[in-house]
Amino acid sequence: MKLFRSLFALAAFAAIATATTVIPMSLDQISAASTHVLVGRAGDSWSAWDAEHKIIYTYTKFTVSRALKGEAQSVVIKQLGGSADHFQQKVAGVRYFAPGEEAVVFVHPSQADDGTVVITGLMQGNFHVSNVNGEIMASNGLTGVESLDEQSHVVTRYSGTRLPLRELERRVREGAK
Repeated sequence: MKLFRSLFALAAFAAIATATTVIPMSLDQISAASTHVLVGRAGDSWSAWDAEHKIIYTYTKFTVSRALKGEAQSVVIKQLGGSADHFQQKVAGVRYFAPGEEAVVFVHPSQADDGTVVITGLMQGNFHVSNVNGEIMASNGLTGVESLDEQSHVVTRYSGTRLPLRELERRVREGAK
């Protein structure tokens, strides 16, 4: 019985360890915490180790079609995780870009002061843009992520925000004034 309880506890911990829990941010909060809000397309991506050879980062060149906050023609987005030297690091809560993918990104300079930017609030500042039944939609939802309600302390599945792109743009521009 003791072995069964130990195995059950280990399995439960493994299930918890594969998820990321976030405190949800409103669109206004994500925008306020970002120096730039950019609409554009992902280009080339590559992964590399940090200087200490402990963390793998994925870098994506992002070409800006329009800036909703701040100014930029292109940026390099730095995200935790990736593959380098036959090693792979996965991070729940990080949505990597496919080449050519359109997105709206809420970003701020990396703490490493290396010229890259990072997405605000993990996936919360990374809105995938797609055509849904003729309407251009933006969504930051992602599987494998949980949401913590700060007042009730209840953890639920993170569903993210999904809204028409024109509505997202309007709300960011109004908040940036």
